[in-house]
Amino acid sequence: MSALGIVLQEEAAAGQAPEPREFWLWPDNVQAWHCWIGVQTQWRVGMSGATGLDYTGVRAYLDELGLEPSVRLDVWDGIQACERVVLSVWADRKSAR
Repeated sequence: MSALGIVLQEEAAAGQAPEPREFWLWPDNVQAWHCWIGVQTQWRVGMSGATGLDYTGVRAYLDELGLEPSVRLDVWDGIQACERVVLSVWADRKSAR
């Protein structure tokens, strides 16, 4: 899990709404972060809310970028790390209600 993901998860667990703020990414995570932002339209949503990303749509997005295989795997790992954190935060919020 990325350092940013851990910070956001800790804030959510403490009941704090993350305030807009400046943050920095390690250079190795910048491309994954941009791809994460790019796949935000690919959430699968059911009766209980979002359940995860539609990986077919994510793969199509990454295909369009034409990333080299080694870079693509790193980006994929970064996207999944972000997805896990978001789903965890949403589950915590849901259970707190």
